[in-house]
Amino acid sequence: MRILILLFLICLFNLANFMRVKAFDDTKTIEPSYHVQENFLDFKEYQFHKLQEERWYESQNGWRTSGGSISVDLLYHYLEVKFRKHLRPWISTGFQLKQEEFFKITPARFQVDVELRPQPWLGITLLGMQEYDKRHADQGLGLTLGQRPWNFIYIQQLSHDLYYNEKNFYDDSYYLLNPVAQTIEAGWNFDQWKFRTHITRDFRFHQYFPIKAMNFEYEGREHDGVLDYHFGERSLTGISWRYFEHHKKREASLSSMDEDNRQQRMIYRSWDYYWLHPLDTVWHGTLGLREDRIENMLVQFGDDNGSSNFHLWTFQLYGILIQRNQPDSAWEYGLYLGDTEKATDYLSSSNTDRHVRKYESSLRISWVMNDMAHDAELMFTSTWNLDDKALNFVTLWDGGHISYQQIF
Repeated sequence: MRILILLFLICLFNLANFMRVKAFDDTKTIEPSYHVQENFLDFKEYQFHKLQEERWYESQNGWRTSGGSISVDLLYHYLEVKFRKHLRPWISTGFQLKQEEFFKITPARFQVDVELRPQPWLGITLLGMQEYDKRHADQGLGLTLGQRPWNFIYIQQLSHDLYYNEKNFYDDSYYLLNPVAQTIEAGWNFDQWKFRTHITRDFRFHQYFPIKAMNFEYEGREHDGVLDYHFGERSLTGISWRYFEHHKKREASLSSMDEDNRQQRMIYRSWDYYWLHPLDTVWHGTLGLREDRIENMLVQFGDDNGSSNFHLWTFQLYGILIQRNQPDSAWEYGLYLGDTEKATDYLSSSNTDRHVRKYESSLRISWVMNDMAHDAELMFTSTWNLDDKALNFVTLWDGGHISYQQIF
């Protein structure tokens, strides 16, 4: 068995040269923000319900998607897929894909893994994504103590684009500092308490493009978590949080284009407190408080007029009612009331700062179709503005949304 494990690890190390895993998402552009005042109410309306989140986390296999309008030109988009197959008690393979777009264009990234368990409490994992272009080969290993979904801790070290300088024959760009990412994930279930968290740190990397004499630098970190107390069936209270911070810099001496000479610091903070309880056999209720804030600090080198500090902040109270008259269908009603602030402060005194603080309110009406045998749920949603003074369809209608989730 020891010889088999050794040969297995050697094969995994060699396969890593042809695989790529999720870390920095390859978006090296720097863009201003295009949020509108009520966007954080939209995001809450379009997120999966807490009861769906609980079922999703407990399952090893499933797929789900959500999409809804957040402005005339932009759409909130979420896609997630996960599969795991146990070939033997000591070896399994997995596939994951996750894409979320709400503040920038983000490419879809998928990840495959092979996990070896020499002991039931110990897992050794190789992560990767097959790719034709070997210069983007990543090499990463993970270590799991315990077993998912609860009472485990997972640690991952990833070297991104490890062989880029040796295998790049497409152009003359190269790394001065290679990307390295570290991830820690944990989940604990103690009596009625449940806690899970995920932390990723992308260490600073530096890439040089001689054709423009351009330096690109990036550094980032992300953290999200959940702490819940379950006091009955479909009854719980808890808090979730999410944070990320991204630093980007593009500076070129042979290019005068604005997009090649700017620096960005983007920060997002969010927390969501919720209380869920069934009212009777037909109705289920949710009450919650949520705060979101995103900041985009943009510096245009050599042009103060193009430099600005943007932020969008929302504190909202929301309530959700689920009316299940039939086993295979339901209606959902959501009310969202928010205090919002949207501001852009310019570095140059010649530009006029913009600052708007106002109350936003929205109504969500959703129809849900269920396939109970396959734990599948399809939702159609319409959202309605409640804060517009003009009472006509054009001003009241806010947008549409469709979501689907299936676990198996």
